[in-house]
Amino acid sequence: MAESVCLLSYFLGNGETGAYLAVSDDGWGFSPLVEPNVPVIVPTVGPDKLMRDPCLAQGPDGLWHLVWTTGWWDRHVGYATSPDLLHWSAQRTLPVMAHEPDALNAWAPELVYEPQGQRWVLYWSTTIPGRFPETDPQAGPDASASGKPLNHRFYFCESHDNGATWSETKLLWDPGFNCIDATIVPDGTSWLLIGKDETRVPQAHKWLFVARGTSATGPFERIAPRITGDYWAEGPTALKIENTWRLYFDRYQEDTWGAAESDDAVHWHEASERLQMVPGARHGMVVKTTRSLVNTLRKALL
Repeated sequence: MAESVCLLSYFLGNGETGAYLAVSDDGWGFSPLVEPNVPVIVPTVGPDKLMRDPCLAQGPDGLWHLVWTTGWWDRHVGYATSPDLLHWSAQRTLPVMAHEPDALNAWAPELVYEPQGQRWVLYWSTTIPGRFPETDPQAGPDASASGKPLNHRFYFCESHDNGATWSETKLLWDPGFNCIDATIVPDGTSWLLIGKDETRVPQAHKWLFVARGTSATGPFERIAPRITGDYWAEGPTALKIENTWRLYFDRYQEDTWGAAESDDAVHWHEASERLQMVPGARHGMVVKTTRSLVNTLRKALL
């Protein structure tokens, strides 16, 4: 059996019960880490105490970092670290959009370690009403609880001290349209950003696209404007398996997941029919880890 396995972090329901893990030997068939299914961490911070969109990333020192959406209309994100995915630091809220009093949200945070910059890059999507008025009409009926149109862009901050402190927030990228759910992964000497085109009108897009940049924070240029089929997709997560890009995403209108593959990150083919996902699993992150870690987790959680 291969030493490397795929580990998926995900949430159930509205995110009130915490973050869960699933495992796959081949990257196609995922099953819960343990049965009966239990979370590896439960939310304790934020007004709503939710743990949506959990993103796991491991640093060069072996420390695991977890970020998540704490609520639908929060201006902060959740953050915690763990040496083993069993014992967790105190949970923190990072006030990533607190400096923008009109910001509506901070959705689907992810983080990635960039070796050349020796930095952690934390990124997410936010709507700031009136900031990009030319694309406000794209939202159509998609609106916040207050009725304001949702017109997102990607933002980021960074840490050079392993997450102890974070820089001021900056705009990561404005692709010229309403966008959410970025995931950023290294590809040789460049970086890929896979995100969702959230345009609703005059014609609903709701598909995934790919951009390439020279660093984890760009500048980015789209290389594949649309890579998913005739369905609404979001929550992408990607990794390379045997030199082929494997992309997973949430086909949320159908309450299921989808998959696609590519040899060059530009041309993608549908692979959803091969994927077997944990029932009810929602927006998460797939990473590679060791079988020994998975075995240790199982023994501790059973």
